[in-house]
Amino acid sequence: MKQPELGKKISELRKQKGFTQEDLVERCNINVRTIQRIEAGEVSPRSYTLKLILGALGYDLNQMKQEFDWHEKNAIQPPKHFSKIMNLAFWIGIVFVIAISLNVFVEIMLELEPKLESKEGFGFHLSEGLYTTLQFVCAICAFFFYFGFFAAGKALKNSLLIVSSILFMVVEITNFSISGAFLYDASDSAGLYFGIISMIFYGCVGIPFGIGILKLNKHIGQYATIIGIFTIILYAMMITVILIFMVLFMWLPVMVLQLILLYKIREYVLKASNHE
Repeated sequence: MKQPELGKKISELRKQKGFTQEDLVERCNINVRTIQRIEAGEVSPRSYTLKLILGALGYDLNQMKQEFDWHEKNAIQPPKHFSKIMNLAFWIGIVFVIAISLNVFVEIMLELEPKLESKEGFGFHLSEGLYTTLQFVCAICAFFFYFGFFAAGKALKNSLLIVSSILFMVVEITNFSISGAFLYDASDSAGLYFGIISMIFYGCVGIPFGIGILKLNKHIGQYATIIGIFTIILYAMMITVILIFMVLFMWLPVMVLQLILLYKIREYVLKASNHE
């Protein structure tokens, strides 16, 4: 049992009993200055002294130990530089949403390019260098975005969110790296097969990621529940492949909701850890 938490608990119990510090001194025969220093968190009492104080307050020493053990086990301890990590994840996440939205547009336009060129006055062209750069930007932004959820999982002891965030980082970097290196002038069939495989992988990782978000409801509340459900639905549709058009409409709102969730997690963890 550590200070100053122990001193705060003793002070709280004393006030609940309606005792002054002098009243407590009379009941356990301990110097008033000692009581003051213990409650202020300046010193840690010996087991015998603590037992006397708690006995005078009608509180069991074993119960106190159990409460403090539970508290230490469940205390929120954010990783080093947590605030900076979450801020970075949030702002880069905004860039990620913009970049990947642009990437979807580019992919659609490249697919339609032959048809557009056949019509007078229409056409679309993007150099291979710009295309590769866009894929690289998406990969880097995706890494930092999901690293924010990894840090959140560490702070809130959410193992499923930790693992699924790592898997998401791997899948995103792999996907955009392959796209940038091989798919600019790949055949339609190669692009189609790669797209199907990518969607299945995203779905397999995204569903446990959504469940991990659901588990945040005990910290963030109903907001995490709603986002978790929408996330699961989104990635379940990806696995089916045939619902790709619904995925295109649903993806952006879900990503925006996840961005807001990152901000809410940051605020919650910092507030809770400061309180602790």
